[in-house]
Amino acid sequence: MKSVHVRPGTPAQGRATVALPRGYPSALLTLAAALLLNSVLGPLVLGVISYPVSETVENQLIGLELVTVFLVVPWTVFAGLAALRGDPAAPLLGFAPCAYAAYMFVQYVLGPEYSHYRVTALAQLGILVLAGGTMLWSWSLAAKVPLPPMSRATATRNGVFLLALAAFVLFRYADAVAGAFSGAAIESEFAQERTFFWSIFLLDLGIVVPCTVAAGVSLIRGSGVGDRALIAVVGWFALVPPSVASMAAVMWLRDDPNASLPTVLLLSGVSLVFAAVAQRTFAPLLRGSRRVPHPERKGQ
Repeated sequence: MKSVHVRPGTPAQGRATVALPRGYPSALLTLAAALLLNSVLGPLVLGVISYPVSETVENQLIGLELVTVFLVVPWTVFAGLAALRGDPAAPLLGFAPCAYAAYMFVQYVLGPEYSHYRVTALAQLGILVLAGGTMLWSWSLAAKVPLPPMSRATATRNGVFLLALAAFVLFRYADAVAGAFSGAAIESEFAQERTFFWSIFLLDLGIVVPCTVAAGVSLIRGSGVGDRALIAVVGWFALVPPSVASMAAVMWLRDDPNASLPTVLLLSGVSLVFAAVAQRTFAPLLRGSRRVPHPERKGQ
């Protein structure tokens, strides 16, 4: 893998740049195209790709694809173009949509429980591999790019915030944990597609929560990886709540029996909160990528 070297920008350019591997922008832009194509071919637009799922889950997939088209794809393209320019922020910008896509496409592949071999499953497996590989590539590249400094107090505060996020995700599964001991049935919206529920259960409690806790602890302990982990985790959380809110909204608009207007309003509010947190978290990174270092004057 080609190493990353920071190159100070000239005054005319107005920004610092880095030498990123040539294939990295292509990976991001290819992922964006694949995500867009998957959504256009799915139930959102053409319906060429069909899924053997209930009406509720199909409504959720439509909501998910709306967020993919109007939020995740533009974010991925933005990161890819930033990588083409050699923007130091590109790898951390690219991490979030890649992590989001990997998270969602595990569910795309496993959730429908196909009874026959499907080209769709192979194609979506390919998207999953591309997203996961580019996510790891993004993290590797981000480790070599300097970030704006963070005070000890700010790092501790952000670490506590991430631990609270992990607790929030755990709280969402309180009923599932309690039900495991009482033998209660899975909630009705997943009654016909239980694999969807268990894949999300596995991803959230097996990956999202441990990674969020690890990032929070790294910040509190002052580890050098904590600042990058904060941006990575917050970026992912900025994308997932809007997708869940969109699912709930589509269910409500299409008179789904499992729809709930209070749920739509609550998730929309949560999405706005995470958007504000993401804007605040990414702003120093984006400003830092545009700051041109000037040599100190003699005598100063």
